[in-house]
Amino acid sequence: MDIWTLLSGVVAIFFAYRLYTVLGRREGHMEAPTPREKAAKPGEAGQPPGLRPAFEGPAAAGLEAIAAVDPRFDPTVFLEGARSAYTMIVEAFAAGDRKTLEPLLAAKVLERYTTAIDQRADRGETVKTEIERIRSAEITEASLEGETARIKVRFIAEIATETRDADEVLIAGDLGHLSTVTEDWLFERRTDTGNPNWVLTRVAAV
Repeated sequence: MDIWTLLSGVVAIFFAYRLYTVLGRREGHMEAPTPREKAAKPGEAGQPPGLRPAFEGPAAAGLEAIAAVDPRFDPTVFLEGARSAYTMIVEAFAAGDRKTLEPLLAAKVLERYTTAIDQRADRGETVKTEIERIRSAEITEASLEGETARIKVRFIAEIATETRDADEVLIAGDLGHLSTVTEDWLFERRTDTGNPNWVLTRVAAV
């Protein structure tokens, strides 16, 4: 399915705040410790002070490399932010909200998105999309190349979308029909700067 027909809605300020403050880091007010954090507390059975359990899964080596240069990095928190980013970007694209998209997308992705927004506006088309739910978000790959950290997240979401022309005639899709969409989103950030924000560098349908 064409990525451009999948993106829709209006951006939520809450999601923007979550993305900027928690994607990959824990700062400020902390929620209850996760099981990983509890296991890492000094003095608990068999856990030497200052150590934490190793990451697991296919992306473990890459996550370890990222954590080595950013000790505050937490994959669980990263995924929370990634889910927010998914909703944010989908909704901002459909709303034609370039201002919201700018800090979230790499330059080449932003160019493609804004071109699609302009072309849609020229045709007088409007898109409505409803994200019923994000069924899953899973880190499938991670790497650190030089000072650049990259993490690929596979999203599986249930989405309904429709496109109408300038006369409000339905020309594509149907809000009454949910489709299961599977995509790989690649996020990236520089680790040698004080900027904690990740940007989207690639989207690929699976």
